[in-house]
Amino acid sequence: MNKYSSNTVQYPTARVQMLSLHVHDLLKHAAQVHAAATVTSVSLEGVVETQTYAQLAKIANNCATELHSMGLRSRDAVVSFGFSSLDQMAWLYAALSQGVITHFLNPQHRAEDLGRFLQQVRPGMLLHDAATASAAQAFAALVPGTPLRAMAKLGTGGGREYTTTEFAEDTLSHVCYSSGTTGVPKIVEYTHRSTVLHAWACALPDAMGLNSADRVMPLMQNFHASAWGAPFVCPLVGASLVLVPPHRDPAQWFQWIEEHRITVLGAVSAHWLALVRYMRTSGLSFSTLRRTVVGGTRLPFDVAQFIQEELGVEVCHAWGMTETSPLATIERFDSTRASLRHGKPVFGIELAVQCKGGACSAEGTGELMARGHWVAHSTANNSNWLATGDFATLHENSELEVIDRMEDSLIVDGIPLSSALVEHQARLVQGVADAALLVTDVASGRSVLAWVAMPEVDTASVTVELEKILSKTFNRWRPTQYIVVDAFPYTASAKVQKHLLKDHIARLHEDDVALTPNSSC
Repeated sequence: MNKYSSNTVQYPTARVQMLSLHVHDLLKHAAQVHAAATVTSVSLEGVVETQTYAQLAKIANNCATELHSMGLRSRDAVVSFGFSSLDQMAWLYAALSQGVITHFLNPQHRAEDLGRFLQQVRPGMLLHDAATASAAQAFAALVPGTPLRAMAKLGTGGGREYTTTEFAEDTLSHVCYSSGTTGVPKIVEYTHRSTVLHAWACALPDAMGLNSADRVMPLMQNFHASAWGAPFVCPLVGASLVLVPPHRDPAQWFQWIEEHRITVLGAVSAHWLALVRYMRTSGLSFSTLRRTVVGGTRLPFDVAQFIQEELGVEVCHAWGMTETSPLATIERFDSTRASLRHGKPVFGIELAVQCKGGACSAEGTGELMARGHWVAHSTANNSNWLATGDFATLHENSELEVIDRMEDSLIVDGIPLSSALVEHQARLVQGVADAALLVTDVASGRSVLAWVAMPEVDTASVTVELEKILSKTFNRWRPTQYIVVDAFPYTASAKVQKHLLKDHIARLHEDDVALTPNSSC
């Protein structure tokens, strides 16, 4: 008999057991493994405060004890109404530890939207900071009985260690409200599972590539798509995090980067356009910054080239939206390529384009569709695909190139035209402080270039130069009309609210006011 044929031997078998993914475990991990790494916040008044992850975890525990003593339980809601800070982080992780859902309200949203959000949420507590204290009192009256609490008045916990309760990983972790660039803000709900998976994806080498030696500063607030996941991915890898207020001054951004020895900067294209102009004018360079993750509208190729080759900062060009948590695709700038696109999807994201007739394909041009482990879509949608509203091309190997929003897209001689690139060329014309291309009729291709004039310029001569430059750059294409405006309405994420500019132009037409090169609003 073969000595190996016996059936009496029982080999022990081990199988991985599932543990639920919970966001608060990220801070627990950081406090244990990266205890000396820090979180720093800068207030609107410029006051700087720093805590280690170990200290932050203790304060979050005290806040959790207080929330629990107030009767808040899993799936209850609190509203966090303020700007990114250590205090906001402490209350966020306190709520996460017991399954309480944090709603990040944007103080820069319209008052009527904020009021409706509060009435819909009906929170168990309304947290505010010094900047939002008076507004919070006014809004709290809309939901009688809602306790108000200053974030800076952190819980003491009475020395007790709060024990987290058990809840499912598909419990909501937090809620963000989109910036409302195209109109009414959207409500986007994230789960513990989706948030942890998104943080893991952000940390990947071919994504943000973060590690414990990094010092990360997002110029986006926590209420703007969770500051691109920075409050979660930084503790995951042990990177230090620096939270700053929403200033619009590139000189201030540069000062923060240098003072806090930032190595990775999160910014939208509008941030970098202003920062590059400031640094060129001032002849400055960075001492520690080595990488930037850029989102928002498409970053012009020549600007990306200057950032990477002249400033020595690696450019990672990303695409995403509030509904994608937000990271979906990313690309590292390569100056040998003909253009800058938006990269390929990270693992966990799948893309398609919906062409004419409603068919979806893995390549082609049409409306961009997305699905994945951290992609939110309407609960009324029977499909698990998110219709993004972006007009895009999917190239070979799922390489993404977002052209524009669907309502802002133009096809010129069979080729999609990017309004972001038109606006960039317009800003290069002397006398133009800012520019926005508004597509007022997609079918006919009618468009208006709204632009902000620098002080004491002859707008008529600048318009002539705009005609000349744009026609030359875009193969004889140029906007149908031009209009000078005093200023642009921006969202908190530094995006122009084009729908408001379009409304203004529509009112001009209703009043039979001619749009001439010297018109202003």
